[in-house]
Amino acid sequence: PRLRIAHQLSMLLTVTVVTAVVAVGTLSLWNLRSGFSDYLQLRDEEQLTRFVQLVERHAAADGGMAWLTANRAVQRDLMDEFYGRPPRPRREPAFRLPGTPPPFGAPPPFGAGPGGERPFDAPPPPRGQRPPPPPRMEDAPPDAQAEPPPPRPTDPQQPGNFGERVVIRDLQRQVLAGRPPPAGARVSLRAVKLQGADIAWVELAAEPEPEGMDALFLKRQYKGLIAAGLATVLFTVLLGAWAARRWSRPLRELQQATRRIAQGERSVQIPSDADGAVVQSGALEIDELIADVNAMAVSLGALEEARRTWIAQISHELRTPLAVLRGELEAIEDGARQPTPEVIRSLGDEVAQLTRLVDDLHTLTMADLGRMPCEFAPADAEGALQALGRKFGPRAAQLGLALYVQEPGPPIAVDWDMGRIEQLLSNLLENSLRYTSAPGRIQLRWSVQGPILQLRVDDSAPAVQPAQLGRLFDPLFRADVARTRTGQHGSGLGLSIVQAIARAHRGHATAAVSPLGGLSLCVDLPLYPQRLDGRRQSA
Repeated sequence: PRLRIAHQLSMLLTVTVVTAVVAVGTLSLWNLRSGFSDYLQLRDEEQLTRFVQLVERHAAADGGMAWLTANRAVQRDLMDEFYGRPPRPRREPAFRLPGTPPPFGAPPPFGAGPGGERPFDAPPPPRGQRPPPPPRMEDAPPDAQAEPPPPRPTDPQQPGNFGERVVIRDLQRQVLAGRPPPAGARVSLRAVKLQGADIAWVELAAEPEPEGMDALFLKRQYKGLIAAGLATVLFTVLLGAWAARRWSRPLRELQQATRRIAQGERSVQIPSDADGAVVQSGALEIDELIADVNAMAVSLGALEEARRTWIAQISHELRTPLAVLRGELEAIEDGARQPTPEVIRSLGDEVAQLTRLVDDLHTLTMADLGRMPCEFAPADAEGALQALGRKFGPRAAQLGLALYVQEPGPPIAVDWDMGRIEQLLSNLLENSLRYTSAPGRIQLRWSVQGPILQLRVDDSAPAVQPAQLGRLFDPLFRADVARTRTGQHGSGLGLSIVQAIARAHRGHATAAVSPLGGLSLCVDLPLYPQRLDGRRQSA
């Protein structure tokens, strides 16, 4: 099944964090175990060194290892001294099997008697006299039992069970003290030296598994790592759920808004603050996307309004000449007017006006579709502009206006559709002639700036409101002041066609306030527009 993007992101976040936690946790556990094993090994080496030094001090004081074999209680005292424990009282076991050596660290039995051994400070028996034989098991009392060896003394404050793993051997590797390690165990061996000569060996078996405080330490570390990993995973799941909910809400609103826009509702706006940013959105990209959707809804609404206005204005523009034609024809049919040459000429003017309007609409439609036909050819822009400008001179004089065309200059080689350029300049001059109050002045100038020819038409008062300058090139738009200049007005398509022709030549037209007090129209035209197309295609 297909999941929502918020759920996918939440699952991806959770899986990523869980994988990272498992990987880091496993590595941490392995590193902890490995590092702790190294620590235990170093600690054993340090303890073994101290223990060997202790044995060497006793051996130096006694002159050998007889002090260890003469009295086994010394072995227990040796471990107490190594651990720094106070000496413990010695206790004679109640009964010991015959021939059984005392356990490691157990006190020796004092006094003679059956099963007794000669005290350390007792005189030896007379020469030739044998000591009494040790008691046999059958001679023991009926209720006597062999007493098990006492447990090895352990100190919870001394980790590692060092005393249970250390063994002292003589040079023939016979055990003097301690319990031999199992076969195959890894041991560390150190020599006990006396005056530079080896007199015994001390070996320490490696600890197979941590015990006591070591095991407790590792257990606590394991629990801590597992708890931290589980807490991280839980936090990630909660964070992923929160993020999914936070991201899904604006996405759902965006989805609903786009559906409403697709159904034709142009007033849709996703809630946003004063700066245009979406309120309580999930991420910057979502904010920008919702802002773009809001802008798209506004743009579509404006386009829809422009379409309706366009249809209404075209209907109005077509209705006026058609109404005049209809009135003239009905008057002729009713006999109210005779089809004189003047009437026929008036009908022809109305038909010509309709033809121009239809042609202008067709030109704009083709320009909007990007298929305005243009036939580019080499030409001289200087000569063409001079000739066209002077053609409008007599008409300007009839309207009480003075048309100034700049002085002739050297030829300007261009690659234009000169028919379209003449239409462009005619619309510019026609706009100034129609809307400039008499007496007034019109200036036609042009200049080459690099690969661009800048064409400018300035006229005198009245001016256009600055807020309306940006809309002068909209189809069928007329400034309010236009109807108060000469009483003449066009279809409102002239400047729109100027912009369309300029764009077909890879240029653009702009409007500004003229220094003469009226309107300044500027058109920037590349000298070779087709070369720009070639560069764009190669890029």
